[in-house]
Amino acid sequence: MRNSFIFILVLVLLVSCKSVKKVVEVKKELPNITEARLLRNVYFNELDYNTIYAKKIDLTLKEKKKSHSLKAIMRIQRDSFIWVSVTAPMGIEVARILLTPDSVKFISPRDKKYFISDYNYFIDRFDVGFTYDCFQRMLTNRFFDFESCTSEVDRGRRFKFDKSGNDYLLYTLEEKALGRKLKKLYKKKRKNKEFSVILQKIHIDPDCFRPRLVSIEDMDEKVGMSVKYENIKDFEGKLFPEKIVFNIFTDEDEWEVQLDFSRLEFDVEVSPNFKISSKYQRMY
Repeated sequence: MRNSFIFILVLVLLVSCKSVKKVVEVKKELPNITEARLLRNVYFNELDYNTIYAKKIDLTLKEKKKSHSLKAIMRIQRDSFIWVSVTAPMGIEVARILLTPDSVKFISPRDKKYFISDYNYFIDRFDVGFTYDCFQRMLTNRFFDFESCTSEVDRGRRFKFDKSGNDYLLYTLEEKALGRKLKKLYKKKRKNKEFSVILQKIHIDPDCFRPRLVSIEDMDEKVGMSVKYENIKDFEGKLFPEKIVFNIFTDEDEWEVQLDFSRLEFDVEVSPNFKISSKYQRMY
């Protein structure tokens, strides 16, 4: 699991429902609601869009005591592609990524290298079944389940239901059979295990019924990942977070990728500008 989380962080790199105000937050009593009613509200309030064009993203990578500031542009054609271009200071493009429902592609213009695969790559090499739909949901503040990451399973999955602070909380605590890669990881750590205990939490904002925080953690390994959505506000009549924070942690290290959105357009024409030069070397 450790390697899979770290790989997803790198992929993301390559690649709050109020404005912030200096006021004292008053804790309010959450209305009682059933899990079924909550999920109906969540699906009813999902972001309705055909395309998203994020013209300006301030991207910050934090690792230990180091922090790197980058810029990014993102274009999404719903259920078709996610295109991201990342630039370093002075406008030098350092990475370009293209996700489609059946392929993962990225190029490093500076290193003159490229990578192409399908989503089975994650399963074969890292024992993690992330799909295009999961990445699309994470990047658009739509409801998703780290364990299933498909809308069909999400809608039928049973969660435990509670309240946490000012949020509604859906969570699961399950034993998961270890795959070949994870068994190898435990063997290196001298643990003879067949199962891992996985805790997943989904915090739902009670005002806009959008995910505020989604997290998953291997309770034995102390390895986990979370996606946090902050300052959900109105962009051209559609609610979208001003900030998305991806956090990956292990018992030894922690990484964070922060995306700050300031210029967003919806339902405009977008296209994936992605061309691999014949001079680039393929990465495996």
